[in-house]
Amino acid sequence: MSEAPGEARAEVPFAIPTIEFPARGPVQMDPAEPGKFYCRYGGAGIAGCTDQCDNLGDLWACSTLALTYRTGGPSHEVPLDRPRARALYVRACRGGEALSCAYLGRMLAAGAGGPAEPAFARSLLAGVCAQAERFRDPSERHRVERACDELALIERMQSWTATVTSASGLAGVATGARCTVSVAPGDGNCEANVQCEGHAVYAGGHFPCTGTGASLAGGEAMTTARDGDPSIAIDIAARTLTLRDDARGGLGAFDMAARIDATATPQRAH
Repeated sequence: MSEAPGEARAEVPFAIPTIEFPARGPVQMDPAEPGKFYCRYGGAGIAGCTDQCDNLGDLWACSTLALTYRTGGPSHEVPLDRPRARALYVRACRGGEALSCAYLGRMLAAGAGGPAEPAFARSLLAGVCAQAERFRDPSERHRVERACDELALIERMQSWTATVTSASGLAGVATGARCTVSVAPGDGNCEANVQCEGHAVYAGGHFPCTGTGASLAGGEAMTTARDGDPSIAIDIAARTLTLRDDARGGLGAFDMAARIDATATPQRAH
């Protein structure tokens, strides 16, 4: 029996898969666009990807469908459904689809689409990354090494705790709620995860930034309808964090401000 696209799997964490790159099954061509697979990233490809994932067991189709639900498509034309994306990545990763394992690791670390599983995220990514040496084909090796990249991102994150000073529109997150703010700076851009009371209010988004550690500051004003993630502004020296999103976001429209504690804490879980 095939797993429904939105079904959460109780067995996560699961055994680290062996990456084999099996040949793809039969695929349908898009009758409206000759020469293109019916399953493709974005809203126009959802029906084909769902058919190929559920009925043909095509793991690449499952992964493409997951990417659409995780990001909203190339023009943010699809409503975000991160629990469904996470379940699809679980299915594809279990079958040994390397990119799905990499993006699942990102979601597990950020708490996107379900509970945060940072320790398992590291184990999963490390286990997939270690298999890269088996592949001589550059394209296959590159796909496995994506897990290495995601692991490196997690490992270079710095974390702070913070206290919510105001919040509206966020179920379960109110004034006084405690948050973990994790940021990985690099080359003028930062990637961040913000979790408050078990809710991933900013899950793996990125934004322009400067500095690092106590001097880190940055942000951007676009919300999910524009770029697929909430607006964020962070200034570690000023100890301020603000987040805002519109109705297209996974948590709906909200505004939140928090005061960051002065001391960074290690991201690594022991």
